Amino acid sequence: MIRLGVRAAIVAIGCVALAGGLIVGISDNPPGIALVYGALICLVLAVVYRWRRPKSFFLLFALSGLGFVVFAILHNVFYAIGESVDIVWVKALMEGLHVGAFLIAILLCPAGILVGSVGWIAALIRGRSESDPATV
Repeated sequence: MIRLGVRAAIVAIGCVALAGGLIVGISDNPPGIALVYGALICLVLAVVYRWRRPKSFFLLFALSGLGFVVFAILHNVFYAIGESVDIVWVKALMEGLHVGAFLIAILLCPAGILVGSVGWIAALIRGRSESDPATV
């Protein structure tokens, strides 16, 4: 019998959801988009599975929000550079970078914001209930 840890199970669920989302397709397809978002949430959860401090979750929340803005701006900058350059390899590089920045801003950062905010609130509540003897 194969014994998997919780983290490996979360990663496996994320990979299956990602494969399902890509098979179904994400172009104007809400079920496919939901599967991809669910997969990325699972992958972020696998990374933060052992975190317990509210500060860690707050940093994930804040940096994901900042990352959304930064990668959205980078997407536009890379796109503008790619459109204004006539060198083929630079144009191809900028195309890849602007697509990558777009995907990070639209898919990964919202997953980090969601996991960070829910984890932050849960860690604050858990921290208060453990330190307050009246609630025990």
